[in-house]
Amino acid sequence: MMILVDSSVWISFLNGVNSAEAAFLAVCIAEDSPLVIPGLVRTEVLVGARTEAEASRMSQSLSAYPLVPEPTPADYERAASIYRTCRAKGRTIRSAIDCLIAQLCLRDDYELLARDRDFDAISSAYPLRRVPTRLMAHDPGIRYAAKPAPDAP
Repeated sequence: MMILVDSSVWISFLNGVNSAEAAFLAVCIAEDSPLVIPGLVRTEVLVGARTEAEASRMSQSLSAYPLVPEPTPADYERAASIYRTCRAKGRTIRSAIDCLIAQLCLRDDYELLARDRDFDAISSAYPLRRVPTRLMAHDPGIRYAAKPAPDAP
């Protein structure tokens, strides 16, 4: 099963935030689990870099994972429909990008690893498959963080 990892998890992981999602991502990386990343998520992660050197290290780490096939015009339209459907059910989504990420998961049958409540709202209206991290136990005393690239200074 391919897992699409949202920027909310990558950012937590790369910043050493202690969460079940970051712990799960660390295990996936260690076990070489099949992970994918949308181009938009890659961009969201990289804009958080404070320096060009940090951005370069992040980019190198992220490049180990294949990009999701680019969205089609129909994907953009379905993402907008996801937004409208959720809003009609009283659940306003804060980010249209989250609707597009959800659509990519629905299109390609990816399981989603995310820490963003927008996906909870989308899951209430669509069959979005999520990694059930709320059911996982992790050691709160352990900080999960990305390892520097092998050739990093």
